[in-house]
Amino acid sequence: MVMALAVIAARPRRDIKSVKREQTAVAAEVRKTDAAITLNMRETERNLGHLNRLQRRVAESREAIAVSQRGVDSLDAAISRRNDTISLLNSRLTTLQESYARALRRQQLYPRVNSPIAFVFSASSVADAYRRLRYLREYDRWRSARTNELTAAAEAVKEARAQLEGTRSERAAALDDLHRQRAGLAREEASTDSLVKSLRAQGKTLRAVLAEKQRRADALDRELDRLIAEEQARQEAERRAAEERQRKEQQPKAAKSNGSGSAAKRSKDTGAEKTATKRLANKTKSVATLDSEAAADRKLSGSFEANKGRLLFPVAGRYRIVRGYGLQNHPELKHVKTNNNGIDIEVAPGTDARAIFDGHVSAIFRLPGYANIVMVRHGKYISLYANLASTYVAKGQEVKAGQALGRILTESEADGGATTFHFELRKERAKLNPLEWVK
Repeated sequence: MVMALAVIAARPRRDIKSVKREQTAVAAEVRKTDAAITLNMRETERNLGHLNRLQRRVAESREAIAVSQRGVDSLDAAISRRNDTISLLNSRLTTLQESYARALRRQQLYPRVNSPIAFVFSASSVADAYRRLRYLREYDRWRSARTNELTAAAEAVKEARAQLEGTRSERAAALDDLHRQRAGLAREEASTDSLVKSLRAQGKTLRAVLAEKQRRADALDRELDRLIAEEQARQEAERRAAEERQRKEQQPKAAKSNGSGSAAKRSKDTGAEKTATKRLANKTKSVATLDSEAAADRKLSGSFEANKGRLLFPVAGRYRIVRGYGLQNHPELKHVKTNNNGIDIEVAPGTDARAIFDGHVSAIFRLPGYANIVMVRHGKYISLYANLASTYVAKGQEVKAGQALGRILTESEADGGATTFHFELRKERAKLNPLEWVK
């Protein structure tokens, strides 16, 4: 006990300044650690986005290579056909040349005629002179025809050979392009493999980033459900208010028509009147509801729903879909699944989001991870445009198909510098695959 007291007494006493310095140092270390964790998560999220874009480019490169390969195969087939054509033309040209040569050799068997006029006038009779003249004319026509035929055959061979050379040159250019595409694909696949290895090495951070992305998507889903539920409740309240006004307008008319009767009769008939009024109100309510639904169905069948598969794409110009719709396995990261309630589209910086069809803006709000969000209602259908840097429309505004709704956000260079847009489509709360509706 005495020894313990001696040890305690031997410890130097700390003043307030030293304690505050320690607290400041610990707080700085905590901030440094938090910043490192945040930076690591941002790096992982950026790498995930980059991986999505790489995978899409790899897929597009493979598709382009397949198209180019089919083009080269088609050119090979064309070269083969042209070679066959040239062989046939050469064969025909040779046959014509041999036939013409044989005719000339046969001509040499006859006495040589120095002058056609002398040949005609040396005939023994007028009839013989006429025959000789006709022979000379026929011979001239035959020789002219053979000469033209030989010339045409030679030109056909020449043209076919020129076409063959052109096709061979085209094939060589196509092959060079194909080799470049394959080299680019190899580089992109190498980058993808390297990035996948890096992401797999991060392990815990990757799972945290994916969980955060899913949390943001779930938050967006809940917010949409809440907004849609509010709209439905407001529409139901408006419908009930309209029915109540209609019922109150009908009651004075019923009272006036029965005012001439006795008080006893009015008392006796009160229950029957209430029952009849209630039945009439229910019937009116049912008819009004059916008419309203029928009008909505007629509108949709002639507009939004009828245009399924032909609606405007939510962006104009070139784009790349980097994440598809629905639950899907990650193509590179095993045991990793991602769920997307819409599609993610990469576009050029400065691109605007546009309305896919006529409608009205039912909500504009912000959520972490999605920046500004615009919700447009088209009857029973809803289109959602997320990750907007700014908006051009206001809540309640009517919009036309193709109208710009807002500028799509471009991430900072630290976050990858991508311009990515999130788009969803619903029928009330039911989620739809946008690619089945837009074109």
